[in-house]
Amino acid sequence: MKIVVEICNFNDQKIKQALKGISRQDLLPNRVMIADGGSTTSYIEGIKAFQHSDPEVRKLNVEWISLPGTPLETREKSIDYLDEDITVFLDSDEVPEPDWLKNLTSPIINGIADFTGGPMISKVTGSNYITDYYLEIENRIYGSDVKVDVTYIPLGNTAWKKEILKKLRFDMKLAKSCGEAEDYDLEMRAVDSGYKGKFVPSASVSHYQSFPKTFAGLVSRRYQYLLGASIVMIKNGRLGKRVMEKRQKIDHPFAVLENLLKPIALLHGYFKWRLFNKINR
Repeated sequence: MKIVVEICNFNDQKIKQALKGISRQDLLPNRVMIADGGSTTSYIEGIKAFQHSDPEVRKLNVEWISLPGTPLETREKSIDYLDEDITVFLDSDEVPEPDWLKNLTSPIINGIADFTGGPMISKVTGSNYITDYYLEIENRIYGSDVKVDVTYIPLGNTAWKKEILKKLRFDMKLAKSCGEAEDYDLEMRAVDSGYKGKFVPSASVSHYQSFPKTFAGLVSRRYQYLLGASIVMIKNGRLGKRVMEKRQKIDHPFAVLENLLKPIALLHGYFKWRLFNKINR
């Protein structure tokens, strides 16, 4: 089965290390597609120069496709350019382990699953109140959430049969209503359509993500996440199921505030989704 690794990218210098990580795989992809959301010409020229100068990266079949827009819009447009049997999503700030691609795609190749996902392990330089909270969230996702429901797997380290993406695509209503949670939405719709997902602990990547710098930034980012998750759960009829789930508690002071924000985000999401659908009938 042929494999394409898709990297959704916008002016991110960290993509150099992502490409080096792909080039060191035990199983090399047939193609690496960089779905670019509108990076500057000088940036693209600089990364292409790096591709040609690095002996490891040079062996990859890398294709740049200009698809301007938000990450969700760029990913949706990219589906029209998918030809391989399996599409693997990797974020531009992630570096995979050498056995990552083989482990992530094996369940699909062997007919065990239709889509898979692995851990995104954050790499933090010095811990603080904010990074500690994100690490606690990460521990819950990969320690318990994915065992409860496979739709908790973040999109940035996943592999998909082409037919799923071609059939279901990304819901562009989310881009207009909340701009987030397209990964949960796609996974929920895939499961509801009869496709089987599988979490692969051994298919890990190092995630060099950026964190909020201030407490206000943390509140804003987490509320936006809660709002997007609420809209997706309402849209897919998952709210009752999520409420009944017994999830691992997060041992961090901010978890108390986030629990208080959840019902507010839920009401906000309910009325926002209803209003959006009323306007866009």
